[in-house]
Parts: sequence; C-alpha cells; structure tokens
Amino acid sequence: LAGSPDEKPRFLLMIYSQADKRAHHNALERKRRDHIKDSFHSLRDSVPSLQGEKGTKMKLTLPPAFPYEHLPFPTVFCHG
Repeated sequence: LAGSPDEKPRFLLMIYSQADKRAHHNALERKRRDHIKDSFHSLRDSVPSLQGEKGTKMKLTLPPAFPYEHLPFPTVFCHG
C-alpha cells in the first residue's frame, strides 16, 4: 500500500489546475502543428519541381504535388 515518500496519493494526481490543463493542451497542439509542418516539408521534398525550395509555403506545395488533370470530372445532373 505505502509507496515511496515521493509518491503522491492517487486523488492528488487527478486534480489539475486550469493552467496545467492549458499547458498540456498547448503542448499537444504544438506537437500536432509540428507534425503537419514536417509532413508538408516531406511532401515538398518529394516533388521534383520544389526540391531545394526551403521557403515554399504550404499553399504553394499542394498544386504541384497533386495535379488535378488526371482526376475525373464529377458528373453534374441538371433537372429542369
């Protein structure tokens, strides 16, 4: 039952201040944004026309990475 003197009772571990919750949320959000940024950098580096372009914005990365000419046009039905 008794743990080390440094262990806190379980009920104290469940009590978090708003600042702790906010800091945890911010850390998770930062990790999520870093993952997205790293994914875009990997995508940019895999597109031949963008290789070596270190300052390429995300919105400029997508069109060369995913050309839409090969996609089928959606069929639009007009009822009249």
